[in-house]
Amino acid sequence: MNTQFTILFLAIALAAFGQNDKITTDRPDQTESPVLVSPGWIQIETGASVERVTVGGASVKDITFNTTLVKFGITRQFELRLIQEYAARRGADLETPTGFGPLAIGTKIFLAEEKGIWPAISLIGHVHTRTGSTEYRPSFVAPDLRFVFAHTLSDRLALSYNFGGEWDGERAASTMIYTVSLGITLTEKLGCFIESYGFLPEDDRHDHRVDAGLTYLINNNIQLDLSSGLGLSSTSPDNFISGGISWRMNTKK
Repeated sequence: MNTQFTILFLAIALAAFGQNDKITTDRPDQTESPVLVSPGWIQIETGASVERVTVGGASVKDITFNTTLVKFGITRQFELRLIQEYAARRGADLETPTGFGPLAIGTKIFLAEEKGIWPAISLIGHVHTRTGSTEYRPSFVAPDLRFVFAHTLSDRLALSYNFGGEWDGERAASTMIYTVSLGITLTEKLGCFIESYGFLPEDDRHDHRVDAGLTYLINNNIQLDLSSGLGLSSTSPDNFISGGISWRMNTKK
């Protein structure tokens, strides 16, 4: 660990110290949480992933060197979101130069509190702009939208699920999205999840996957994560792994 990273890590820890409630993130699973960042807070969720895909009999790695989601708490019902990633494809003759994907700008809007059998509900939407490196820039502005639900089953179990759709910026056809995730609290600091999710394009074969992972709270405002999964369809990646860190800071102090 170099000196610069150590200083950055200590600065994040000091800025985060003293907050009582625990950080809630949208990673590492694909199921987004209905919980918003508190007003006046900034939350950063960043990580890397590798997907192994078989293309024409050859093994190819889709590498996302960094995906960063930055969330700004505006009000208790409204959160501003920015997403940026840096990726590449490696293997056989399909190598793609490293580059930035399109910047996505969006929001999460809180719609309803959990009450009895009724889940907590939020709505998340983004617009993927025509920015980024040439190899990753979409031809058209591409939106995505999903409804986010969560049930508290017990002190240690929570069920979350999402339904929505997205466009890739190249075709008029949309892709429907579903996710279902069971979160389990193992200790005060350690949690895990198991999840099933998929992508259902209008004009192509469906892509279904399963994954599982762990989260670890360094303190109430810093979380580490690690996850891995398998593809269940012929169009899915063979396997994938991801790891990251999330933290939040109070800008009002």
